[in-house]
This record gives sequence, C-alpha cells and structure tokens, in this order.
Amino acid sequence: MASTLVDLEHSSNRNEGFCAALELAVAAAREIGAAPGAREIGATAGRDAGLDERIQRDAILRLRAGRTVNPGLLSLLADGLFADHAGDDGTDEVSRALAVPDLFCLVAPPGTSRTLTVLEIVRAAAERGERVLIAAPAAPAVEAIMSRLPPGATVIRTDQAGSGPGSITAAAAGVQQRILSRSQSAARALEPWLGEPSPALGWLRRLTTALDEAAEARERADRATAHQDTTVREARERLGAATRRAEQDTDEARDTVTRTAAEVQALTAALRRAESSRLRRWSAGGLRRRLSDAVRGAAAARSVWHQTTVAYENNAHALDRAVEQDGIVRAAADRAAFAGLAALRALESAERSAHHLTRLLDGVAEAPAWIADPAGLAVFAEHCQGLEPVLRGRAGLLREWRQRAARPTRQLHPELLRYADVVAATCLDAGRPEHGDLEFDLLVLEDASRVGVPAALVPLVRARRAVLVGEMRRPPLRDTEVVRAWLAARCPAGTDADEMAALLTGSVFDRVVSRAPERNRAVTGW
Repeated sequence: MASTLVDLEHSSNRNEGFCAALELAVAAAREIGAAPGAREIGATAGRDAGLDERIQRDAILRLRAGRTVNPGLLSLLADGLFADHAGDDGTDEVSRALAVPDLFCLVAPPGTSRTLTVLEIVRAAAERGERVLIAAPAAPAVEAIMSRLPPGATVIRTDQAGSGPGSITAAAAGVQQRILSRSQSAARALEPWLGEPSPALGWLRRLTTALDEAAEARERADRATAHQDTTVREARERLGAATRRAEQDTDEARDTVTRTAAEVQALTAALRRAESSRLRRWSAGGLRRRLSDAVRGAAAARSVWHQTTVAYENNAHALDRAVEQDGIVRAAADRAAFAGLAALRALESAERSAHHLTRLLDGVAEAPAWIADPAGLAVFAEHCQGLEPVLRGRAGLLREWRQRAARPTRQLHPELLRYADVVAATCLDAGRPEHGDLEFDLLVLEDASRVGVPAALVPLVRARRAVLVGEMRRPPLRDTEVVRAWLAARCPAGTDADEMAALLTGSVFDRVVSRAPERNRAVTGW
C-alpha cells in the first residue's frame, strides 16, 4: 500500500465508519430521491428497488469483510490510499491506465476521443488475456461501447432488459440453439423408439409375430407334406394293381433270363470239356443240341423280359399320371403347397421387419448381423427386445432434455459470464445473484461521474484494477439542500454529516479523482 505510517487502529475505525456510512447512504437514497435531471442509477424507473438495495448492501458487506478482488479497495475509497507501483507507466493514457495496480481516473468529456480511448483500453487488456468488465450507470452507455468493440473477443452484455445481439439472453439462446442442432441427428435417430407403442416397438412386435406365424406355418406345412406322402402311397396302392402285376411279370422274366443264361453258360463249359476229352467225344453231339435249345430259350427269355419291362414302365408312367390326377392326391398336394407358401410369406414378413429394425438401429446402437432363417431372425429379435427399453429410455431422456434446452433459461448465464473475455453491464446488473460470484482483472467504469459510491461498489469489489471514466464539475447526484435537510432530521447521532453528504450528492469519480496522485489520473479529449 502507499503508506506505512498509517495508524492501523485509527484506520480500522475509519474504515468501519465509512462502511456504516455507505449502508446509511443506501437506506437514505430511497427517502431523499433524486434531483431533477440528475437521477442516480439506484432510482432508475422500472427497476426492482428492493433488489438493487440488496445488491448494493452485498457489495458493502464484501468491502467490510475484505472479500474484494482488490484487497486495498476499502482503504482507497475511505482514505484515498493508493498502492505504490514501480515501472514505466508509459506516456499515453492507455498504457498508464493498464499499468496502475489499483485504480486509474480518466478525465474526459463525452465524445469520440473519450470513447476511442475507452475502447483501446478494453482491447489492449483483452489482448493481454485479461477479463474485462465494462460498467456504466445505464444500458444506453453500455450499448454505445459494445457496438464499437472490435470483433474477436467474446463479449456479453448482462443487462436484464436487453435481448439483442451481444446480450446474455441472446448468447444463452445461441448456446441452446447449438446444443439443439448438435443433438438433432441423435434425436431424429431415437425418435422412432418413442411412443406407446413406438414405431420401433411396432416393428419388433411384427417381427416376433411373423416368427411365431412362420413357426406355426412350417409345422402345418410339414404336416401337410406328410399327409401328401401318405395320400400318394395310398393312391399308388389303390391304383397300382396293373403296375404291380407288370412288375411281377418283369421280375419273373428277369429270373428266367438269369436261369437260361446260367444254363447256356453251363452247357458251353460242358461242351468244351467233352470236345477236349477223347473219352467223351461221343457225348458232344448231344451237348450241342442241348446248347442250341438253351440259346434259343435264353433269347426267347430276354425277349419276354424286354417286353415285360416295357409293359412295366408303361404301367408305371400311367400310374404316376393317375396318381397326379387323382382328386385326393391333388387336394393333399394343394394343401401342402399352400402351407409351404404361408410359411415362406411369414418368413419374408419377418425379414422385412428385421430390415426395418436394422435401419432404426443405425446410428443409435450396434445392429448385429442376422441370417434370413428362423433361427437367425429369432436371435436378432431377442437382441432387439433387450435393446428396446434402453433405447426408449434414452430417447425419452433426450427429448425431455431438448425440451428443457429449448426453453428460455438463465441457468447458462453464470457459465457464459465466467468464460467471456469482456462482460458489459450496468453497475447494479453486475451484481445480480444469478450471475454468480464473478471476478475480473479490469473494470472500466464509463460515465463514473454519474454513479454514486454504493452503486459503483457493485462492480468495483469484483475487479482487481479499475479505470474510472468521467467528467469534472458535474451537477450533484441529489439536491444538496434536500440532503442537508434530511441529514439534519434523520441522521443518527455520531454520524459524520459531511461524509454522508458527500456520499449522497457526490459520485465515485468525484471522490476518487480529487485524491488520486498524478500517476493515477489523466486528462484527455479537451
């Protein structure tokens, strides 16, 4: 701090008295009112006076408890004790303002030069990675600065009435819109799993129903096929008498052919043995006659066998045609064909349902490969039955979350303000409870000559350094005679009336600039 010769006991009493005077000034502001043409921010029409008073009292409590970002703020405001700082401050107002460790006063009338200087201070601080709070007594002054800030930094305006570009309401709406856009594809993919019943559940039920129907149809088809086989056997038994006789004749003819062929073979062998033996030559003639008869008999047997075979084949073909044309057989065949077709259609229906479910699972869950048969489809259906309640719950949660995200809300405001590079607000809006406990590296208080000390405390307690921008010789915030009369009638005993009058009629700029050392102030724009 600036001085090491301060009486600490006296300083403590002085600081406590200053805080008590601030609290009394907040209470007195409601009763005194504002002078015409010089209404202080606390009396702005349309605001919640009770909330504004609580915000100012909270700032005073922070000041009294030492919970300010700048630990020397109380001594500075109460006694004008500015912090020492070493180093080169620079020659221009921007460099000097950024070099001061606690508070800098920029004296300038309203106009282009003053606004450009303020904008340059904000830009330079933001480029250094500092979080900047821009405060002003009213929203128009805040908007005038915001509208001229260069692009690049994240800037949010916190005033509650604002909803246009740059406002915290618009920023929150933009975040909500980005959240909704990024979750839209997932919501669209999960949408078929919602509802009672959901489209996905409908396809799952179709799949299981089709599988049940396919199983029943396959059983009916198997029974119909078995009945058809039985009917064919019975028809063959009933219509196949001629065929059976022809088959019997063919078998007998084949046996005769076999027997005569064996006889020819035996006689041929006997004839060869007789011809080779001198003792048996006398029997060769008889063997030749017998062999000749046997050969003729074998030829006749083969002819008969051929004829019976042809007759059997003709009878067999005739039997096949007769069986095919039999009414009972045809009815059984039709029933078997219809049953098989019904089983095939049920399986095709199950396949279509499985294809639909596979498409619905795309993008929301891994769809297992399945085989187009009853067993493979049954495994796939079981997998989908396990996934359905999970995906339905996930879809419901996502829909509820998106509905909540689409509604206007202030829940995002603290986080948006916490990560913004530059925050712009009226003095009292900077301390609204829903904005959280914000801290800044630099406060730029525009038009500080129109802000009383209690209202200025709201942004001041949240900043490590501050630049107050204002004018000299501004009219008092309240009528001096009215304030003196109120103090004479209502001021508690032991209260410093001069201090109270200064707090009620003077601005924070008047209080600080008159005590600021040369290096903590600059005059520009004249």
